[in-house]
Amino acid sequence: MTVAAETLPNPYVGPRSFQTGEKLYGRDHEAARLLNLIIAERIVLLHSPSGAGKTSLVQAALIPALEAQGFRVLPVIRVGTDTSSGAMAGGAATNGGHPLNRYVTSVLLSLEEGLSIDQQMPFEQLRQMTLDAYVRHRLADDPIDTVLIFDQFEEILTVDPTNRTAKEIFFEQLGATLHQHRMRGRNTRQSHIWALFSIREDYVASLAPYIRTIPTRFKNTFRLDLLGIDGAQQALQLPARDAGVTFSDAAATSLLNDLRRVVEQAPDGTSREVPGLAIEPVQLQVVARRLWDQLPPGTHQITPEHITTVGDVNSALAGYYASCVQHAAAATSVSERVIREWFNIQLITPQGIRGQVLRAAGRSGGLSNET
Repeated sequence: MTVAAETLPNPYVGPRSFQTGEKLYGRDHEAARLLNLIIAERIVLLHSPSGAGKTSLVQAALIPALEAQGFRVLPVIRVGTDTSSGAMAGGAATNGGHPLNRYVTSVLLSLEEGLSIDQQMPFEQLRQMTLDAYVRHRLADDPIDTVLIFDQFEEILTVDPTNRTAKEIFFEQLGATLHQHRMRGRNTRQSHIWALFSIREDYVASLAPYIRTIPTRFKNTFRLDLLGIDGAQQALQLPARDAGVTFSDAAATSLLNDLRRVVEQAPDGTSREVPGLAIEPVQLQVVARRLWDQLPPGTHQITPEHITTVGDVNSALAGYYASCVQHAAAATSVSERVIREWFNIQLITPQGIRGQVLRAAGRSGGLSNET
């Protein structure tokens, strides 16, 4: 049974990551391999090019698979959370006798997010704990096999990049936690600690000065590539199918051929467009989401003619970006020019690749968080 597309929620997530509970198509093989590697090796470094979809793979595929295997997965951890405001700003604060370490504190706050308010530890108590002590405390009452997942782990390098002492203290505490991977609970049962670290691959080499404290020194790695053509076709067609709309093979091929175009430079300096071997997942999701929003009323099947109405990929991406900027400007009374300049300066590096901005209290990179 098919239904008209305009009567259904858009099945494509756009530029955001997939969340736990959402179906991620096109990554079954990678998810199974990563799961097996973690179970076998205990500590794994997941790396990929920017935009390959590490967070989506972890949240929508890996976490449910780990839980199905009987693991407890603690809340996803970030080391770059802003810890400068409120109770965290006190200069006398400590993490286990050391001056308050922003990376350790960020980890502890991430782990606390999975608890109800009445279960969360008062910050005065939390700031006295090392990472090892906190994990022991957290697992004492229910010592089952547990997985720690560190997402966007490149923040350990990009946030406060010159504070090497703080980084070394963090890695010492992290190493102590992972070395003591058999933790005995109050009922004498033992829990084992597994860990996954997800990082952009252009930062992997920069971890070298710190890894001596880590068991295995991150020797077990998993590289997530961009989507292959078969996986990309699944990511296009199957969400539409689940929504009751047929995404024809011809339409999918047309869109994928556009998405996979890359510019190849010849030795003589000339360039030409050629079909690439992989597709960036976020571009696929953004273009597919925009396509769905523009389908005519009553559409039951997506055909090549619908693809032509969206224009080429660059036009679709530019149109999506423009509509989002316009919406943000209207909702916050910040001019489109200011928002566009913020993107150009803060989120695009001089080398033309995506950058990151640390979320701070109130404003991030000079733009209000509301915007």
